[in-house]
Amino acid sequence: MKTRLTSNLLFGLAAASILAIPAFAQEAEAASKGPEVKFSGEVEFDAYTGDVINEDYKSHSYASTFDLNVDVKFNEKWSASVQLEADGPTTDPGAVYNGAFVQYTHSDKFAVKFGDLTFSEGAFLNYYGYDDPADNAAGMAEHDIRGFEIDYNGLVFGLGFVRGDNDNTACDEESGECVGYAYDLHLAYELGLGEHVLRPFFDYKSYQEAKHNELHAGLDANLKFGAFALHAVYGLHVDALDEKVPKATHAILGEPSLDLGTFNVKATVFYAAFDKKTPTVHGEEIPEYFFVYGEPGVKINDAIALGLPLEYHTNSIVKDAELEMFNVGLRAYFTPVEGLEVTGFAMFNIPVGDNAGDDTGLGFGLETVFAF
Repeated sequence: MKTRLTSNLLFGLAAASILAIPAFAQEAEAASKGPEVKFSGEVEFDAYTGDVINEDYKSHSYASTFDLNVDVKFNEKWSASVQLEADGPTTDPGAVYNGAFVQYTHSDKFAVKFGDLTFSEGAFLNYYGYDDPADNAAGMAEHDIRGFEIDYNGLVFGLGFVRGDNDNTACDEESGECVGYAYDLHLAYELGLGEHVLRPFFDYKSYQEAKHNELHAGLDANLKFGAFALHAVYGLHVDALDEKVPKATHAILGEPSLDLGTFNVKATVFYAAFDKKTPTVHGEEIPEYFFVYGEPGVKINDAIALGLPLEYHTNSIVKDAELEMFNVGLRAYFTPVEGLEVTGFAMFNIPVGDNAGDDTGLGFGLETVFAF
């Protein structure tokens, strides 16, 4: 009996060793391969006409964007990413370094990033004209920092030195050397309630000067009720915390949408309350104090859809500027495969305000976007 038990034991150990050899080999092979590298990105190239009715010479313009992301996975805990970007109103924008960061992921509820990070809040989702958070947002357009970010169970905490165009610099007159001295603190919390998501946010940007310290705060809400959805944002914009003027700007955004499959409707209503006497100029972030956009659409098949955009724009942050325009036209969407979208449009621009001109204009455009 002892001989049989011993034989069985030896046989079991031998079998286990044989079965373990492939597993050890796979681990060794995975280790020898090194980090996993993944490339992804997006390319957009656009062409637009000027006013084909009233211009003596028919003009045209371009816009081009190229984003390349390189993601590196070292193991289950450690990863890194680097981005390159080229963007501009031309056919050949120059590509530049757009940031890199390293990430440690402890679990699906806790992660830490450090490096070049970007924060934005309350972006426009429905209106195509302001849907780039690098430029426009009801809550806060993109702020770039070099620092760290902690994500814990829906809470986001970021802190770092501001980089890029958002930084403030001081230059030595003799040497010409410049140093930046702005920093940014960002807080947000994403609360999921079934299909609804609420995201309060707070961002403090300091130039270490009373006239420049900024505060952005508010709430971004995404609500869903079956086929109906509502994106709503309240944003508080204060560009000079320790000064009496200019005063705060309050931005309110409502974006309802209805998707019934073949038929859909999306809309955007935006209003910004600027101080009447000394309005704060937020640049592209808030380009006008009020506009309304609506687009009913129909899906022809899996690849083709048509939309009828209707828009009213004030085109100013001052209420008595009288630059109002009404825009109406047709948008055609062609999506033959996932990741590729071609959009063509024709728009009539009808002056409404007394200072908006006298002639109705007509323009065309074609935008092509593909992701990889």
